Amino acid sequence: VGLHFYAFDCQPRATKAYESFEERVRQIGTLMEKYAFLKGAIINEVGMLNCGGPTADDPICVPDSGKFPAKDVPDFGCPSNEDLPDGSATFISEIVELSASVTTSDGRPVVKSFSWFNIDRQGGTYNLRLFNDDGSINKVGDAYMRSCEKWGEMLL
Repeated sequence: VGLHFYAFDCQPRATKAYESFEERVRQIGTLMEKYAFLKGAIINEVGMLNCGGPTADDPICVPDSGKFPAKDVPDFGCPSNEDLPDGSATFISEIVELSASVTTSDGRPVVKSFSWFNIDRQGGTYNLRLFNDDGSINKVGDAYMRSCEKWGEMLL
């Protein structure tokens, strides 16, 4: 089962994004239990949108319209804040850890693959790149690699 997921405005706790993500993954786990041919979730696009969360009155993501606009941050990523002490690196670490932790009732991992969006301010996102312009790994890329390595070790 394919899934895209985006949190908003560098506030995944305040906006309950982690809970929403976990619920969606758990629902896929429920489908896996009901239909044996389903092998899991392919989460092929995860990121952070640079806008306040959608509302019934304003469902469109307008870049730089939230509490933490990318235009006000030197690297255009999520700044350090109460929800994300290490900015975007915190989000990627926590969302990958959450992906790795969800299992079916009989212990099968639900998430089979996970891909970070990894583009700079496209589609209303923050700078989600994993590498700097010179090709070196940035703080977010380092967090992604460490989180994925930890996940891999859990599977051994």
